[in-house]
Amino acid sequence: MNVFRQLGFVVTLMALLLVHHAAWAQEGGGGFAVEEPGQGPEVVAPVSIDAFTSAAFSDGPVYDSGWIALRPGAARTLKHALGGNQDDYVVILDYKTDDVNGINQRYFGGADFGTHPAPGHAANDRVGAYWRSLTSSTITIYRRPEDTYADWVRVRIWVDPYPNYDSGWVTLAPGAAATTLNHNLGGDPNDYVVDMEYKSAGSGINQRYFGGADFGSKSFGGTRNNYRVGAYWRSLTSNTITLFRRAEDEYAGQVRVRIWYRPRPTYDSGWVSINPNQAMTLYHYIGGDPNNYVVSMIYKSASSGINLRYYGGMDAGAQPPPGVGGNDRVGAYWRSLNKTSITVYRRPEDPYAQQVRIRIWHYWQPVAPDYDSDWVSLNAGGPAYTLQHHVGGNATRYLVQLTYKAQGVTGVNQRYYGGADFGTHPAPGHVPDDRVGLYWRSLNSSTITLFRRAEDTYAPKARVRIWNMPKPDYDSGWTAINPNQAKTFYHNLQGSVYDYLVDLQYRDGSIVNQRYYGGMDVGAHGLPGVGENARVGAYWRSLTNTSITVYRRPEDDYAQQVRVRIWRMAPANYDSGWVSLNPNQAKVLYHRLNSHPDHLLLQMWQYDTAGNGINQRHFGGADFGTHPPSGYQANDRVGSYWRSLTTDKVTIYRRPEDGFADRVRVRIWDYSQRQYLPMMRK
Repeated sequence: MNVFRQLGFVVTLMALLLVHHAAWAQEGGGGFAVEEPGQGPEVVAPVSIDAFTSAAFSDGPVYDSGWIALRPGAARTLKHALGGNQDDYVVILDYKTDDVNGINQRYFGGADFGTHPAPGHAANDRVGAYWRSLTSSTITIYRRPEDTYADWVRVRIWVDPYPNYDSGWVTLAPGAAATTLNHNLGGDPNDYVVDMEYKSAGSGINQRYFGGADFGSKSFGGTRNNYRVGAYWRSLTSNTITLFRRAEDEYAGQVRVRIWYRPRPTYDSGWVSINPNQAMTLYHYIGGDPNNYVVSMIYKSASSGINLRYYGGMDAGAQPPPGVGGNDRVGAYWRSLNKTSITVYRRPEDPYAQQVRIRIWHYWQPVAPDYDSDWVSLNAGGPAYTLQHHVGGNATRYLVQLTYKAQGVTGVNQRYYGGADFGTHPAPGHVPDDRVGLYWRSLNSSTITLFRRAEDTYAPKARVRIWNMPKPDYDSGWTAINPNQAKTFYHNLQGSVYDYLVDLQYRDGSIVNQRYYGGMDVGAHGLPGVGENARVGAYWRSLTNTSITVYRRPEDDYAQQVRVRIWRMAPANYDSGWVSLNPNQAKVLYHRLNSHPDHLLLQMWQYDTAGNGINQRHFGGADFGTHPPSGYQANDRVGSYWRSLTTDKVTIYRRPEDGFADRVRVRIWDYSQRQYLPMMRK
């Protein structure tokens, strides 16, 4: 059973669980309401990933060559050294110039100009670039002799063994009747992403003359003038896709098609009508770094349906396709990619790209934050401390990370993140009802306020980092939620959940905050307007690749509205995988990044095998009051946290009566690294 089908099984089971949870959570009446149950029916374990595995059109690559200068007529072999089965690789090749073309795929795979060459070129000039000879350790890039569009080239490789459809290698005869493959995926073909590769004895796995090209008089010394080479796909439907290998081709003796279901890219232009010889600029406004974008362009026409015939552009030779004349300029391409827009161009005599569609997937590679408070000393019990960050712009784009620092074993930590009140079994050095932890509130475009709770010993120093983020892949927007309500948000991002960075914020009126994040039961000291044993805060749980559920606790005053955002991420520099923890157990994880903790962005998730799935329920730790969820007792200590982050390790701890963190997963991104480092496993 492949991962996507396994995830589908998880989604189905969790959807059933959510129905039960919604029913339980609605119970009300006088006195204290019944909270979400603490445990539920068994669900299957989350799907793990292997090192050097990624989800195509979802997360970042496992190999990135960076931009490499390549002179015209030169080939260069790159050593990626990924190993494994190269049939699992997904290769993206982009070009770059310093002129108006910028990052582009003009004449992708190679084209020979006819009698109407592009400005600055002559008839029969050979332009574009391609990749070939893909193995488990190397790949070769070639820039054609008169090219002006690929001064720099960049190769990224994903290792994804789990497409939703894989044709395997299919033998095609040159010029034979088109071959139709039955993928039978169903659903909407507009949600598909198609990857096609060739294989031949001379070029190995390759994309030479991808989409089709007609040779001019300069190619191969004129010995192959007007040869029709390459292959293309067309007529994509919910059940089939059609392949055609051109008449004199020698590069696509075998062809392989893989299809992924990816319904929610970061940007989707939808189908846009475009005239022949028209350039159209589309505004995506993603922001961030365009080097971390993955662009997919497809065409649609009345005769060829959804297709990639002559992708990047082709000049027809003396034996043109039906309905096309000699020297006609067909196909379409994209160019001039930047952080706000991309330009598409349909060539002058093209009949295949009557409509075009651009989708962009963005994976965020963490960089230095836009604001870093450094370590700020705070007094326990106040007063509240307001930081002037002056990041500016729109505060709804901010990602906030708050960390603590204490002397001794705790070190850099998120113990009792958002705040906790101890029950009858307090941590060493504390007494029942002590108020510990720290939270942030009142976020706006210039300030953020911190408050350290009255008896806290874990956050004598605090540090706030703020990133002015690119567009999230999913944003629920501010959504009203009632006390004691579970609300499921359907993000439908697909891919792997381990590519996601999840952020949950609350809003109380106009005040954006993370007070009592994950949930807290109030102790004997109470809170303003809130009595002892009140259950406040909110948390997220049941994360799958289609949905996430947020729950607001029964007496909460701080999360009148909630907002969930999800970003697809570059692979973490360290990923622990799922680590099993017994209650009251600490484990040291050795990330060995040898980087200062101040340069690390860490996210920790929990996994509950009994109903909550992937979650941050009571993240940081909580002690239950007199109204615990079913399956628990008053004063039970639940949740988990991380502490003692150093240059080479971090410690995770599961609290003694916890049932929400049977497994814990830590991912760390090191933004001091200027180049991609493969993620490390425990």
